[in-house]
Amino acid sequence: MARISRVGGLTLAGLGAATAFLLASPALAEGSCSDDLQKLTARRVSQLSEINAMADTSRKEKKPIDPAVFCAKAHGLTVSEDALLAYMDKNRDWCGIPQEVIDALKASHAKSVEFGGRACVAAAKAKKMQQEQQAGGAPQATPLPAGPL
Repeated sequence: MARISRVGGLTLAGLGAATAFLLASPALAEGSCSDDLQKLTARRVSQLSEINAMADTSRKEKKPIDPAVFCAKAHGLTVSEDALLAYMDKNRDWCGIPQEVIDALKASHAKSVEFGGRACVAAAKAKKMQQEQQAGGAPQATPLPAGPL
């Protein structure tokens, strides 16, 4: 599960340019555009910080991250990124957001969605295996055909 922390780090790196623009741009110094973008960005940063903290803890304790917990956290990140991207797309011209910033965030978002999806698939498999074990043991292998070929 070390890959979770690496992807989280890549997502954080992708955030750098967008955050720097959103928080320091003189074009956004006044008005609701700046306030809205700062709130949406802060929400995304908060979600991303939680994921990175989980990855750091996992690395320090040398234990894998629970895929179900990661899936839930990834969903929160996806929702916050969806909201930020929707606002940026809708208000790009009015807010003066360069297309490059939106494109960088979209690329980072695609990685977040992909990795979160993989974590959710792993969580679903783990849950299914746990249910099968509780129902009477490990899943039975399909018997091979018998008889002459």
